[in-house]
Amino acid sequence: MPGIINSALAPFTLKGFYLLTWGTALGSNVWNTLSGYRTYKTIPHQTFGQLQSKLTPLFFSFSTLTTSALLLTHLYFHPGLISSPTVPPHWATSEEGIQGLLILGGLVPNLLNWLVLGPATTKVMFERHRVERLEGKEHDEPNPSEEMSKENKKFSTLHGIASALHLVSFLSLAGLGLAVSM
Repeated sequence: MPGIINSALAPFTLKGFYLLTWGTALGSNVWNTLSGYRTYKTIPHQTFGQLQSKLTPLFFSFSTLTTSALLLTHLYFHPGLISSPTVPPHWATSEEGIQGLLILGGLVPNLLNWLVLGPATTKVMFERHRVERLEGKEHDEPNPSEEMSKENKKFSTLHGIASALHLVSFLSLAGLGLAVSM
């Protein structure tokens, strides 16, 4: 009977919290990617932009919160990682250090997307929408104006960087799952 009770209470332990937090962070990352792609293919692009301008900050703040909680929990389990850099375990050479680096690989890109790239990309997107309304043309029509070309280039650059950071976060969190399971 005690084994059943311990199993039932496992999610309410700190280790259970760690696993649930990791699963939530990874799962929300996957969901954001899949739902974003489907939505982009389904609704008009300006409507999609409006929707993403509301959902993306929420997603990145949530992802930053969950990966921060994951990192703090990890450091609680491995306090040696916050001691002197000359005292083992070392971040780059120990199993728990590498897992911590993978968590940071999930946290830092989300934080950058939330606070820097997301707002900048959204600002450029709304400017591009404004130019579309003024010109009466979509951003991807042939022979764009000089102003539209400039906005397209800025948006593509920022969105590309944000997407690459999102991929780094996903791969780091997926890698953490593999590292913890071995």
